[in-house]
Amino acid sequence: MTGPAASHPALRVAFVRMGPHPIPNRLLPEALGPALGGARIEVLDLEARMRRDPVALLLNPFFVAWEHGWNLLLRRVRPWQAFFTTTFLFRRMSRVARRWIDRTGADASFQIQSLFDARSPGTPHFVYTDHTHLANLDYPDFDRRTLRGARWLALERRLYHGAEVVFTRSRNISESLERAYGCACEQVVCVGAGSNVPIAAEDAAPEPGADASPESPEILFVGADWKRKGGPELVEAFRRLREHHPALRLSIVGCRPEVDLPGATVRGPLGLEAVRDAYAAADLFCLPTRREPFGVAFIEAMHHGLPVVSTRVGAVPELVGESGCGLLVEPGDVDGLTRALGELLAEPARARELGERGRRHARGRFTWAAVASRMAVHVAPQRAATAAASGGTATAGQGAASGGAATAGQGAASGGAATAGAKALPLRSEFAR
Repeated sequence: MTGPAASHPALRVAFVRMGPHPIPNRLLPEALGPALGGARIEVLDLEARMRRDPVALLLNPFFVAWEHGWNLLLRRVRPWQAFFTTTFLFRRMSRVARRWIDRTGADASFQIQSLFDARSPGTPHFVYTDHTHLANLDYPDFDRRTLRGARWLALERRLYHGAEVVFTRSRNISESLERAYGCACEQVVCVGAGSNVPIAAEDAAPEPGADASPESPEILFVGADWKRKGGPELVEAFRRLREHHPALRLSIVGCRPEVDLPGATVRGPLGLEAVRDAYAAADLFCLPTRREPFGVAFIEAMHHGLPVVSTRVGAVPELVGESGCGLLVEPGDVDGLTRALGELLAEPARARELGERGRRHARGRFTWAAVASRMAVHVAPQRAATAAASGGTATAGQGAASGGAATAGQGAASGGAATAGAKALPLRSEFAR
């Protein structure tokens, strides 16, 4: 990606990811270029490399057997997870990434998630993650037998400590980095995430509607992992609610569970535009998840003005509780889930108010452009340092190392002034609480 002509070459960023999926792996590098004033973003997909790497294919199965054998045989971990979470493959992917970064001659490097360590000596490195492995210990239903070994955790810890900044999607993961991995608070920055589903301008406008409840209200579930996301609990709550709301409907998107109940429709995995249509057609969003690293689906529901019913796990209290867009219950609490959904079905005006709160909250915070701008505050000084070494100056949009100005939304790196909308925010969280 290249930007407008500047007085010196554009910032060069090497971006390392496992692959183009999940969707944020594509959307973040697309947003980073403009946020860094037309930076040139080069992308390496490590998963594809490893699937063609004869060394990895020959040697890694021995480490899979050694480090995951029983968990794999007993189906506690999936084959893909086992293959890509061995100490051998962590080191192998790290070496491949470092050599590639050295060849690019990048001014800075990025990686998304922490299955490898792409740091290259002399190149400022940044990490963006929605989770840490030790954060799994905070979930009541986590099987501790699947916890990775001390050697793997040491590699993960070394990555975090060696990064210039570790960007997180939520504060609970920032706290995990500080508490469980010993990272300094100034090294960890919460920047949030954006929506995977395209958000059009018309989604921002409040939807007119009467105070009366819709004749056939629809609850929407969006998730690929049916059991982990609390699907069975939702089906039971839906079955109970249908006794008092016989026209109630349930739409299940993202997976294909066996559900045979009147009013329930299993739609399975859909394209992004079809998922957006599903949000637009729904009245309530419910994802009673048992474990949740972040939950982009909550952001998508908020952007579409849907009131949310979910659980008090992971980042959900931050997303739902702080925005005031819905109700929370304990994970696995079918009675509480039924009551919460019933409250919003009985009070449609309240439900619409919660939905509008969420929409306003998401518009100002949870877009990929906003996330990239928050990151740029910390990445842009690397451009200024490079320019200073060569006698140049930083361009607009790339911040200023000393006394310069930053463009809207990107703040000032050190002693600089920010233009409209670029208020500097606390390091622990780059968006207002």
